[in-house]
Amino acid sequence: MLDHYDGWEAIAQAWREGLTPDPLLSVSEWADQYRMLSAKSASEPGRWRTARTPYLREIMDCLSPSSPVERVVFMKGAQIGGTEAGNNWIGYVIHMAPGPMMAVAPTVEMAKRNSKPPDRRKRDALRPDRSGPLA
Repeated sequence: MLDHYDGWEAIAQAWREGLTPDPLLSVSEWADQYRMLSAKSASEPGRWRTARTPYLREIMDCLSPSSPVERVVFMKGAQIGGTEAGNNWIGYVIHMAPGPMMAVAPTVEMAKRNSKPPDRRKRDALRPDRSGPLA
């Protein structure tokens, strides 16, 4: 019916691509693929590598939508990556499974520090096309 219009194939192709489901990634896989650590927040800036903190893999994967786990309790020491694992989860939800989320911090100061808007480079990385790593 509409196949005689110029550009019909491009429209049909875009329609098919729109129906393609998002890739099924765990939080740790998402972090390895998309997460970038800034020089301000990490002693080793650059791409996130779960292999560097293998003890966080199972915790992050239990936070994935495909996990049957309903409650995650993370008791930890200081400076072992817990905040970054939480940031990976929040980034995953923003990027792959948008929906309501509430992040609670132990102090008002920490909540203010973690809720500052990202700089322009980070904001631009949150494009919906998922083409680049997230900072």
